[in-house]
Amino acid sequence: MKKIIITTLVAVLSFLPIVLSAQTRTVTGTVVDAETGEPIAFASVAVKGSTTLGTYTLDDGTFSLPGVPQDATTLIASFVGYQDTEVPIGNGTNLQISLEPDALFLDQVVVTALGIQRQSKEIGYSAAKVSSEDLNTTQNSDATQALIGKVSGLQISAASASLDAEVRINLRGSRSFLGDNQPLLVVDGVPTPLDFLQSMNPNDIDNISVLKGGSAAALYGSSAANGVLYVTTKTGEKGRPRITYALTTTFDKASYFPKYQKRFGPGAQEEHGFGSYIQGENQQYGPEFDGSIVPIGSPFMDEEGVIHQLEEVYSFKEGARESYYDTGIGIQNDISFSSGGDNGNFFVSYQNVHRTGTVVGDVMDRNTVRFNASRVYKSFTARVNFSYANMQGDFNNSSSNGLQALWNTPGHINLPEYKDWRNVLGGSPDQWVNDYYQNPYAQIDIYRREFRRDRFTGAATLEWAPLKWLRFMGRVGMNTNVSNTSTRTNAWHYNDYAKTSGRSYATSDIYSTFYSYAGLSQRLNADVMAFAEHQFGKNFGIKGMVGWSMNSRYEEDKNVEAGQLALDNLFNVSNKVGELAGENSITQIRTQSVYASVDFNILGWIYLQVTGRNDWTSLLDKSNWSFFYPGANMSLMLSDAIPALKNSSWLSYLKLRGTFAKVGTVNVGAYRLDNIAEVADPFPFGALTSYEIDNNIRNRYLNPEFTTEFEVGLEIGFLKDRITFEAAYYHQNTTGQTVNVSIPYSTGAGSKFLNAGTMTGQGVELDLRLTPVLEFGDFYWNVYANATFATSKVTELYGGLSELTVYDPIYAIVGQPFPYIKATDFKRDPEGRVIVDPVTGLPTLGDLVPVGQTEPSVRLGLSTEFAWKGLSLNATFEYRGGHVARFDSEYEMLFTGASYISAIAGRERFVFPNSVIEMTDENGEKYYVENTNITVNSGGKDFWTGVYRSARAAQVVSANSWKLRELSLTWNLPQRWMEKTKVLQSAAVSLVGRNLFYWVPDTNLWGDPDMWGGTNNRNAPGVVRNAMAGFRTFGFNINLSF
Repeated sequence: MKKIIITTLVAVLSFLPIVLSAQTRTVTGTVVDAETGEPIAFASVAVKGSTTLGTYTLDDGTFSLPGVPQDATTLIASFVGYQDTEVPIGNGTNLQISLEPDALFLDQVVVTALGIQRQSKEIGYSAAKVSSEDLNTTQNSDATQALIGKVSGLQISAASASLDAEVRINLRGSRSFLGDNQPLLVVDGVPTPLDFLQSMNPNDIDNISVLKGGSAAALYGSSAANGVLYVTTKTGEKGRPRITYALTTTFDKASYFPKYQKRFGPGAQEEHGFGSYIQGENQQYGPEFDGSIVPIGSPFMDEEGVIHQLEEVYSFKEGARESYYDTGIGIQNDISFSSGGDNGNFFVSYQNVHRTGTVVGDVMDRNTVRFNASRVYKSFTARVNFSYANMQGDFNNSSSNGLQALWNTPGHINLPEYKDWRNVLGGSPDQWVNDYYQNPYAQIDIYRREFRRDRFTGAATLEWAPLKWLRFMGRVGMNTNVSNTSTRTNAWHYNDYAKTSGRSYATSDIYSTFYSYAGLSQRLNADVMAFAEHQFGKNFGIKGMVGWSMNSRYEEDKNVEAGQLALDNLFNVSNKVGELAGENSITQIRTQSVYASVDFNILGWIYLQVTGRNDWTSLLDKSNWSFFYPGANMSLMLSDAIPALKNSSWLSYLKLRGTFAKVGTVNVGAYRLDNIAEVADPFPFGALTSYEIDNNIRNRYLNPEFTTEFEVGLEIGFLKDRITFEAAYYHQNTTGQTVNVSIPYSTGAGSKFLNAGTMTGQGVELDLRLTPVLEFGDFYWNVYANATFATSKVTELYGGLSELTVYDPIYAIVGQPFPYIKATDFKRDPEGRVIVDPVTGLPTLGDLVPVGQTEPSVRLGLSTEFAWKGLSLNATFEYRGGHVARFDSEYEMLFTGASYISAIAGRERFVFPNSVIEMTDENGEKYYVENTNITVNSGGKDFWTGVYRSARAAQVVSANSWKLRELSLTWNLPQRWMEKTKVLQSAAVSLVGRNLFYWVPDTNLWGDPDMWGGTNNRNAPGVVRNAMAGFRTFGFNINLSF
């Protein structure tokens, strides 16, 4: 039956439309496994350069391909799990084609700690690898965003939707309450500041190895306690020189907005009922829209002295607030040149990125240059890597990106009419519709911020291998970051009429201000290592490595501020009025380390690695600045050990692994061991200078935080790696947390730094690859899925404390996951129902209560690829769930009356949902009666801006979300077209999209829950504040290779 089915399929496929000519022939042959000689059924055999001339082998590996032109010279044979093979057609009779098995997944090389390459089968811990192709599916100019959803255990979130938004990167959750929880970034062997990844050209990256566990990163020392992202950049390949060029154009469309109420306009009544229309009011608790013509804003005087009164139709303007955002445009040009030979290679690239933001006037440019080269001379190998990145931008410097002014704009205002505010009548900010907040367009125009950042990175590596078993390596790397930022306020002088018009923001002039910051950050890293290895017969081998490293950091920050300028808009600190304010700080940190590892290969299927490292850091006192941490990991290749599994036709490999590591990290800043005197604010005042000592008692004898981690895992592959599956369980315990605890002021201070507190974390990570899950003719379908299930628990704090404030409203609470959000809630009965006043019907405000964790406990990633001939469709989805977020935008919109919830009862009195009245029986025992008829005493402003708004728990909702992170459709132009040009090697055209859709629960009315910038603290995610609307990205890409 099997042979009949295959024969039938081949017959059907063979009779698909084929271009025949009078001069054709039939080519026959057999396809076999090059190692075993076994025939390969259903292998693809096609004429090179043709998309229509092809067939498939039968059960015995034979094939017959009719209609082959006489001038055709080459066949291509392929099958999953084997390398594609080209063979000459020759006479076309009884060809014997042997396919070499492709490298199995566990035979692939992974870059591990210190840049050491190891085969996957030797590694006893979790290490994922993201290729350049996976990273650049949609040509995202930010490599951090391109990683989202593609690695289990890895979470990446942006602070906001602005062009220069910071990102938060986390591997396997948080380990520290107050310290750094982000992984170490290593680029070509050199430790580098993590934010450098956002400055890199993703097209320069060959792959990123994600080293998740403590054992994976232990050799990097304390800076790698949270894992490692190891970036390997591209090099030249042996063969003809290659030039690539790519153009990517994208359009960012703001799409994910809060839900607004659409019924009521400006007014601010204090009693029950609808308020009267107030034309200059920002709060929207007035009468219902009725379509009449109404005055808006207070009268104003133009430059000619004429008084004007603006008017508007009193109806909700659909899409007006959304039109506040522009369509952001991105243009990205990439070019590279590379080549290589037996003794060396080089790679040179240049990228230019120009982007405009979704907020009017925001613009950013980035230029990057990279040069990589290597040279081999006898037993010496030299490598150099250099990159330069320049970023500069001009952004609004409004404290809320203009959003406060936007939410205070009533819904009947046709906002786009006021975009060009300088050219409306008299062109003044006071020509606006409310008396309390500026025109949002004027606000972002008056307050501006410019920045320039220049980053230089370089590394030089020299290797000497005097013997086959002995190798020495020395490496020096440097990273320099020069930052310059200035903020300015453009002056505006209101006329006398505006100053007395009742507009609160126009009572005094806007004076020019200027602030300038300059920062220099330098990191120097040096490594010296020696490697040795020896194989003792077939059953035992050993590898050893010893090394020394030095990491030195120098940082200098200077800023100066002129609170008012004498001449308008002359932005120079010498143009000051009064005294300048400013600061200058210098920080120097040095860490020296020695480390070693020993790898054992036992019986060809047991792989054991033992590691150790000792650090000496200048951050700690000499009495305890030295600390040691060990690690060990083991891999058992059961498929090589069990005879029944060897050479299995269905099992590619079976591996069990386990690891243990102890990693130390120092989470205390430089010069923080002693109380030192610092210049007090607001001094200096004239010639007077004042100093003060911080009210925090420093602790000279602080110790590192230590994280102990163990991990077990399973890796299995089927059908020549057509199906691969990986599962890992990890458990980590962090002790001796560096915390700042409150102490009685009678001690002379308010807080003290000490080592206290313990937190545990554990999780399960799953990865599944189906490559392909389906293949038929020229069609195939690949799937990659990953899942992360993680939790944490605060087990102990100092001195019996039950909680520690990380950054209000985020806490570390004993017995709860970390981080955890607390919020003021209504008083409730034992069943969770809200207790209301029996007279007013108003709920009673209660205390701060724990509400939920702000880190997702479940993350899912799904990437899929459909391909047919030259077309391919790629998509990446991501799910995050099991956590909550607080939306401060709702807090603000409840005040202004723009909130959708504020109008759900029509601004009428209503019975508070799920409410009860507290009663007392004759024995003095409390009981609760369902409230069915006592309404709140106000359904308008008093209620929604009062007790309801104060209950912050009502603004905390599920942060669950599904997102379509990436989508691309690519057409690779036929190879025969390239051959005709004599110049092009390949060409492709793509349509790309990012963040095209997201799905959130109905309770989330306010936008993207992943934007953590509300606290501006990476350890305190879960607060969304003044976050611009998230945007969809659409675009296209043209990619040429010469």
